[in-house]
Amino acid sequence: MTLAEYLERTDTTLQALGERLGVSHTTVLRWATGQAMPRGRARMEALAKATQGAVTAADFFPEAKPRPGLAETQAPFAAEAQALGLDAAAIAARAVQDAIRAEKARRWLAENEDAIEAWNRWTESNELPLAEYRMF
Repeated sequence: MTLAEYLERTDTTLQALGERLGVSHTTVLRWATGQAMPRGRARMEALAKATQGAVTAADFFPEAKPRPGLAETQAPFAAEAQALGLDAAAIAARAVQDAIRAEKARRWLAENEDAIEAWNRWTESNELPLAEYRMF
């Protein structure tokens, strides 16, 4: 719940909450309207305590709310995969392995792009080493 919602639902005044937290009513107003945020962990914990846990850091930082993990996002497909006789866990593991392999290859190429280009330029101007001894 947002701080503004808490203040409205509990009929708590800006002044009263400010006194509990040791800040001005103006500061509480800025927090409630989103113009500012409580700074520091101690201030956030004090706010959560003053609101009996109704307002927490997650209400000020939406990204602090836990994102659903792989299991939660894939749950809708689990029953269908099972009905089709598919091993969803093995398929997911293979997909993750493939994604990791592809990303590592992409990063390696990006990191070594200059060296590869230098080798290609050298080869174009000097031919392959020991080319005169090749049988083909």
